[in-house]
Amino acid sequence: MNNRTAPLEVLVFATSINSTYEANAILEALLLHKGVKQANFDLEDVDNILRIVSCGITEEEVESILTYRNTQCKALV
Repeated sequence: MNNRTAPLEVLVFATSINSTYEANAILEALLLHKGVKQANFDLEDVDNILRIVSCGITEEEVESILTYRNTQCKALV
């Protein structure tokens, strides 16, 4: 039996989210993905930052989830 787990990484995005209601809806959708361990927004930042602690979700998958919900986002390096 292999007890190894994928390493955790932090993904950071600038988003078009501007309300707590929108942020909570996005967080609910993201947390359904098994690769998302934690997620939060910083709506006080000019870029409305989304931070995700990930164990297997890709930037493209996050962008797809947000695009499906009519939200723009851009991965930050």
